[in-house]
This record gives sequence, structure tokens and C-alpha cells, in this order.
Amino acid sequence: MTIESMKNINFPTHTYNDWQEAAEKAINGKPFEETLKTSTIEDITLEPLYTKAMLDKLDRYIPAQVAAIQRGKHQPSWLVSQEVTADSAEEYLALMKDDILRGNETVVYTGFSKFEWTDKQLIDLAEMIVQYPIYFKLTSDDQHILHVFDFVNPQQLSKVQGVIFSEDTVEAPENVRTQLVDTIPIHHAGGTAIHELGVALSILSERMADGDFTSVAKNTWIRFAVDTQFFQEIAKLRAFRVLWQVFSSAFGEETPTLPLFTETSVRSYSKLDPYVNLLRAGNSTFAAVLGGTDAHTVHPHDFLTKPDLSSRRIARNVQLVLKEETHVSHVVDPSAGSYFIETLTKQYVEAAWNYFLEIEKAGGYAEVIKSGWLTDDIQAKWIEREKNIATRKQSLIGTNIYANPQETVKDAKIGDSHMEYMTAKRLATPFENLRAESKKTSLKSAIVLVEPLKKSKAQVDFVSGFLAVGGIEPLISKHLATAEEINQFLTNEKIEYAVLCGSKETIASVVPGLKAKANIDLAGKYSKQELADWTQYGISDTLYSGKHMTAKLEKIFALGKESL
Repeated sequence: MTIESMKNINFPTHTYNDWQEAAEKAINGKPFEETLKTSTIEDITLEPLYTKAMLDKLDRYIPAQVAAIQRGKHQPSWLVSQEVTADSAEEYLALMKDDILRGNETVVYTGFSKFEWTDKQLIDLAEMIVQYPIYFKLTSDDQHILHVFDFVNPQQLSKVQGVIFSEDTVEAPENVRTQLVDTIPIHHAGGTAIHELGVALSILSERMADGDFTSVAKNTWIRFAVDTQFFQEIAKLRAFRVLWQVFSSAFGEETPTLPLFTETSVRSYSKLDPYVNLLRAGNSTFAAVLGGTDAHTVHPHDFLTKPDLSSRRIARNVQLVLKEETHVSHVVDPSAGSYFIETLTKQYVEAAWNYFLEIEKAGGYAEVIKSGWLTDDIQAKWIEREKNIATRKQSLIGTNIYANPQETVKDAKIGDSHMEYMTAKRLATPFENLRAESKKTSLKSAIVLVEPLKKSKAQVDFVSGFLAVGGIEPLISKHLATAEEINQFLTNEKIEYAVLCGSKETIASVVPGLKAKANIDLAGKYSKQELADWTQYGISDTLYSGKHMTAKLEKIFALGKESL
């Protein structure tokens, strides 16, 4: 086929209905709505296919939406803002200088370990902050670093810019913002994107009530944590730009620029198979970039234990690779025009604005925190998240699926420099606790093949993977065709817990002959009546896709404790 003939090819036009018919055939008659449409944690339905026709229905909204997002993002690129972990001011300066030489673009200081600063060190730091923006996170006990402004030449103070997060009111140069709207505590508590956006607006509302809109906005900045729900997180950040414009217009003001700082969420980070955290960090960071962050921090993959120079370098390079390889730093709003993302952004805008009004009706942010109303609402969603993880509706690679049972959990904890993350809720925590619990038991377990392996391999793989999540490595039997053979195997090997794998017909034929003392489960789903009838033969439960893993594994570990 020549190039000319290829140019003249006309592809047939297909409608959404045509695609739906083809999709229904592919899923073999399963319900289209239930199989291909997904409900998010925010109760927003994700379509399996987004089309121009769907976006055209929102046509009068989309141009204004895109304009608000692009107006709010004052530059195409973003600042690489990696944290430095040090034990002294001298070490901090050395590491920060080295980081900047290697691609860091912000002077980041996390002051949860109080440093004693000499005048010489502050002069050294002053020379840095007139060249690079600052990102200071301070506690009440660590304010000494702010004396650095006294060592900046008055003629250069206007060059000092950036943000300060402080528990106390601080004085800073004019171009340094000191009033933070922090959504990260809401995120750490288990909140959804709608919680974060709605709370952000409510905090802003309280701030604006205490002062002049323009002066308050000029001194305000906002922080978001970005999780691994890629498209939702892009839409979340874009939605905030739109909401900020709507919020500003409600005050009758032009929309001022509000710096948006982001960091990778630790909610999906795990101590188990920590190198998977690199993938999570990359996913989250790309979402933050496409969503329009102004400055971003990547937490190292070993952030939950103790990052070293190597892991910090890798974390920094996540952003540098994105800048150099994707070229998204040259585009103000890379995801603009996407049928999916524009629609999702619009849905988040509407849901978040309604939630903001709900908070205001309940008395505002301070009141809903005081009353516990917001905490209860967030907790309900966290319970839903935990259930999704426990039933594998959501995957945490290396933790609730594809786990390495031989891996031990590091008992090191987040350092003092990151105390704000100590109370952050993480989805992997129950599984890490299970793995630690498994080391306290001496349960001898087995997978029993009541049919040849080639017939029951899928079941064997599922059961092995299920048990591996708890650090259990079962013995796998050869094909045992009769109840007598199974009884003999369980007795000889001193098995305390076993799972039978095979077809339902074969299982039903051997169960009545079981006499071993082992606690026995079946692979697959069985009716309650069948299980009740088989209790007398030692059958206790079943393992199947969708079963609550943490609850089941806790019961299995209890068997091991009983045998001690």
C-alpha cells in the first residue's frame, strides 16, 4: 500500500451506541452499567468511554473552565521542591547547596529538628534565598531561621519570594506568603478530593471574613497531597483553580494568583515492597504536574523508614525526568480539552462547591471541626477505602496483592523532621501489622490438591497469593484423590490449617470422609447451607475473590496462637 492510497482511506464512522453494542458482546452479557462504569470514592461515576458529544453538552462551561485554569497557573513550569534531611544547620546548608546544583529549584527547610544558626550560616543562607524561592515549614520551637531576613541586603529583599508554613504568625518580606490553606491534614485523615476542595473554600471563607480580600489573598497559598488516583487527582487540582475564580467573583473581586503547592501522598505508601513507592510517586507527580502544580515535593520511596542520600536523589530525579522527557513544563494546561478530564473537572467543581455550601450551612470550617461533623464524614469514607483495599477492589502492589511472604517489615519509623506525617492514615498499615503478627505464630499450613495441579492451578495461585499477604507460605501437596489420602497427609505433616483446591463436585465427594484435626477452608464460593452441613467434617470457611483479607488473616493467625 502506497502513502497516497493510505491518505485516501476513509474509516467508517461509529456512534457511542455502536461501541456499546460491541462492548456488551465482549463482556459476554454482563450488565453494562455495573461492569464498565466505575463509581469513585466521591460517588462520581466514571464512564468507560468519553466522547466529544458528551463534552459538547457542557460546551458553555468548558471554555470558562479552561480559561480559569490557565489564568490561575501563572507559568507553564513548576518548582522542584525536594526536602533536605539534616541534623545540623551546617549539614543542611551543605546538602541544600548540593541539591540545588543537582536540580532542586527551591530552598526547602523542614524545621521539626531545632537548629542553632550562627551569623555566618545565616549569611550563607541569605545569599541562597535571594536566588531561589523559599519553602519553609516551621514549628513554634523553631523560628530562629527567620533571622535570615536580617542578613539580606535591604535592596535585595524584593528578590526574596516563596512561602512559609508556620504555627505562629511570622514577619517576612513582602513577596513571601505566610498564610497557608492546608488541605493535607484532611487528606491524611482519609478525606476525598471533595472533602479537600470543600474544606479549602471554607477555610478561605473564614480568612476573608477577617480582612480585606485583596491583602489576604496576596499573602495566601495552598497545599494539596496528590494520591495515585491519576485522573481524579488531575481533576482535583484543576477544579481548585475554577473554584478559586468562582469564590473570588462572589466577593466581587478579580481572581488573584494563588500559589498551589503539592506533594506525593503517603496514604498509598507502604513499608512492604517499598520500591513500589517509586511507581506511586511517579504516578502522583505526573498527576500533579498535569493538574497544574506550582511547586511539588516527592517523598522518597523509603520515606516511612529512613531516607538516605540515594533515595532522596531518586525522588528528586522523578521530577527532573518529567521536566526533561515529557516537555509538559512548556504547556500551561497540558490536559485541557481532554473529554474525560474536562468532564471530571466539571463534576468535581460542582460537587466541591455543594460540599462547601454544606459546611457553611453547618457553621463553617471551625464549627464542623469542633462539632466532629467533618471528622465523622471523613471517617465514613476512610472505612470505605479500607474495605476496598481489604477486598482487593483496590490494589496495593506488594502489599495486598503480589506480596513477598519472606519480606520482613522494617520497624523504623518516620523521623522527627516529618512529625506531621506520624498520624497520617495509610492503606497499607493493616497489612504491615498482619505481617508483623505472622512472625509471632508458628502455624503450619498447606494447600491440598484434590485434583491434579493443571486443573486447579488458578485456585492454587489465588490461595497462595491470599496467604502470602499475611506472610504465610503454605506447603503444597501432591494430588490427593481420596479423603483417606488427605487425612494421612494432614496428620503426617502436622498441618494445623489447610485449604482444599479443586472442583466443587470433587470437593463434595471427599469432604464427608475428612477426619483430620486440622482447620480446613475451601477455595471458591460455597453456600451457607453447604458450609453448615460440612462443619462436622472440619470445614470452617472459604477463600474467594472479594473476601475481606485482613479479617480472614487475623482469624488464621488466631489458630496459630491457639497451638502455642
